Amino acid sequence: MADRADPMKPEFTAQNPIVEAATRLRSRRDIGRAIDAGDDGSQAIGEDAEASLRLFVRRLLDGAKRLESILGKGAVKVVRLEKPLRVRVRFGDKRVSLDLDDLHQLVRVTGADLDGEYQFDTSATVPALINISKISTEAGYGEALTASSLLKTVAQDAELPRPSHLDGSGPLQL
Repeated sequence: MADRADPMKPEFTAQNPIVEAATRLRSRRDIGRAIDAGDDGSQAIGEDAEASLRLFVRRLLDGAKRLESILGKGAVKVVRLEKPLRVRVRFGDKRVSLDLDDLHQLVRVTGADLDGEYQFDTSATVPALINISKISTEAGYGEALTASSLLKTVAQDAELPRPSHLDGSGPLQL
C-alpha cells in the first residue's frame, strides 16, 4: 500500500491530466471574467479614429490592470506612443501593435494573428475595431476586436499562479 500515489499530494495532482486540464479551464474563465469586468459600455465612441483609439487604449489599460491583479505586476505591458498615436501590447512572448493611420482613419494591427487594417465600428457601444482586410469568406470576417478581446487573445495561454494554501502539507497534520 505504501507505493500507491496519495491523491492529496501535489505530485499526484501535477501528474493527473484531468486535474491539470480543469486548472487551465478555471484559469481561462477567471482571467476572462477579470478582463470583461469593465466592458459595461459606459464610454462613448470617439468622433474620429484617433479619439476612438484613445478610448480603446483607456479600456485596454483598465483591462490590463485587472489582469495584473490576478497574474501579478508586469504581466501585461501596454505602451502608448504619441505623434502619430501608436500602441504596443506585450504579454510574455506575444506582441501586438496598433498604429493609427490618421489620413485614412484606419488602425493597422500586427501580431497574434490579428494582422490587417481595421476601422472603428461606429455603431458599437464600446470602442471596437473591424478588420476590413478580410474578405467575407474568411473566418473571423466581421468580428469586432475590442480591448477585452485583444487582451483575451494575448493572454489565452495564461495560467493562474498556484494558490499558496496548496503548498502546505494539507489540513491533516500527523
